[in-house]
Amino acid sequence: MFLTREFAIMRPAAKDFYLAIFFLFGHAHAKPTTSTPSEPSSAEVCAIDPTAIVSDACASYSTLDTLNDAISPYLKSITQSTDFFAYYRLNLFDQQCPVKSWDDETGTCGNIACKVDTLEDEKDIPVIWRVEELSKLEGPKAAHPGRQLQKERGEQRPLQGDLGEDVGESCVVEYDDECDDRDYCVPEDESATAKGDYVSLVDNPERFTGYAGSDVWDAIYKENCFSKEPQLSASAGRADFSHPFQAANDLRTVIQKHSLSNELELDDECLEKRVFHRIVSGMHASVSTHICFDYLNQTTGTWGPNLQCYQDRLATHPERVSNLYFDYAILLRAVTKLRTYLKNYTFCSGDPSENRDTKNKILKLANTAAAYPQIFDENTMFQDPDVSGDLKEDFRNRFRNVSRLMDCVGCDKCRLWGKLQTVGYGTALKVLFEYDELKNGENPPLRRTELVALVNTLDRVSSSLTALNKMRDLVTETAVSSLPEPSEQKPSAKLKDHPEAKGAIEPDFSSDDLFDDEEEPTIHPEQTVWEIFRDEWNLVWRTYIYVLKSWVSIPPKMFRIIVIELSRVWSFWLGLPVQERSWEFQWRPQKDEL
Repeated sequence: MFLTREFAIMRPAAKDFYLAIFFLFGHAHAKPTTSTPSEPSSAEVCAIDPTAIVSDACASYSTLDTLNDAISPYLKSITQSTDFFAYYRLNLFDQQCPVKSWDDETGTCGNIACKVDTLEDEKDIPVIWRVEELSKLEGPKAAHPGRQLQKERGEQRPLQGDLGEDVGESCVVEYDDECDDRDYCVPEDESATAKGDYVSLVDNPERFTGYAGSDVWDAIYKENCFSKEPQLSASAGRADFSHPFQAANDLRTVIQKHSLSNELELDDECLEKRVFHRIVSGMHASVSTHICFDYLNQTTGTWGPNLQCYQDRLATHPERVSNLYFDYAILLRAVTKLRTYLKNYTFCSGDPSENRDTKNKILKLANTAAAYPQIFDENTMFQDPDVSGDLKEDFRNRFRNVSRLMDCVGCDKCRLWGKLQTVGYGTALKVLFEYDELKNGENPPLRRTELVALVNTLDRVSSSLTALNKMRDLVTETAVSSLPEPSEQKPSAKLKDHPEAKGAIEPDFSSDDLFDDEEEPTIHPEQTVWEIFRDEWNLVWRTYIYVLKSWVSIPPKMFRIIVIELSRVWSFWLGLPVQERSWEFQWRPQKDEL
């Protein structure tokens, strides 16, 4: 009986002793990926410091958010209530995709980051919610009249009321069909036989249509971006911009070359090449933001934010969000640079009142943006005299290829906004790199379609920033509302007996691997000496195995730590947001310290 009582005392003491000795070997661990209940995880909140400067720009994220709050009302008023900026002319149906071999019906995205849950069989949903209906253009449409028809019909009604009797047609019709070699996009009026149609941008908002079109995005990234080419041959992948459309000829070869890898090794050593990639990525992020924020639930038929879409496409990709802010800085800087040009611009030749109202609104926008410090410095680009000319031409031709690839989009609304936004970005680049604010007369001509595309693209990106912040707030609110109430948190019944520890929860050591297969041992008086010895031996043996496992786990853990730190250093070197360190060393406190 005496021996049994002694072993009963020794068992918990031995347990604590082995834990104290060997705990060091198992607790230099990585923190779990799930966050504590008191704060959202990194997947829920974009890992961007608002006070950080947007890389390759001159303003912080918070500054751009503040600026966006100031100018967004002007943008909405301009794009929604002025005829000049509410209608856009483009050749939407007559242009041929340069890549004949594509079967656009199979253009669905296989990347989990693009995943949006939709119904497999569209027969189960009403016709008005199906992809073919969501993709159709809505509102009135008017064909562009030639110069002779414009003269015959006069400035007041060149479209003969096709867009509606309340539309100021002199604000809508494109009069200047001339092209310029300094354009960064393919003009919509490049074909003399197909002048295109005028469509309403207000009646056809950019939102979810069910179309994916991953082939087009793959071509834009892989064929047109300045990627580091693999050493296949001396001539492999070499761009020949003397051909009218290098993208159409080399696209299949390039896609085959990159078919075994999902990511491209981008050439970040050159600012100009990095800027090109960031513009394309930011445009993609803006489109994703509108899809996620104005998403159709095809089960209920309601439009609204899709937070899972936001998590998959944006929240877990801070570099995409950073590129979106970068695009905003570029577009707004271009509009600001046009202040002098816009003062002398005629918006509506046949309606002086509408012309004056439109001009006042656009100048308020430009002047408000100019009141802030410069947010992007275009003078830092194309400064090397040895390569600046060729590099700028390369830059311009690649962006023209992006513009041409938009004819491969199989969704009417998507093609409308894709073509408009590529023209908008091309116009911004044209203004930034070809315009001189002090020499207005020597600047290249700016067509109506370019100015409409530039302002509407800025409005789209501005709306993306607003939607991004709203979805981030919704995720935070959802995380907070899912937390249990304090009254629901039941404390453990195991409390210290002495007064100083009253209310403190005793640590549950049974969760350790060492004791996870049995409950707290209990000594029964009828146990023999052999049974007690066997139990103690099992305890020592399992402790020994536990220590060995701890030692074996050290190399993989150290390897993971090294990889994480190298990734953080790499992000810091590239100027990207540095992820929060996901590991730490901890020492298990003794029971007396808890």
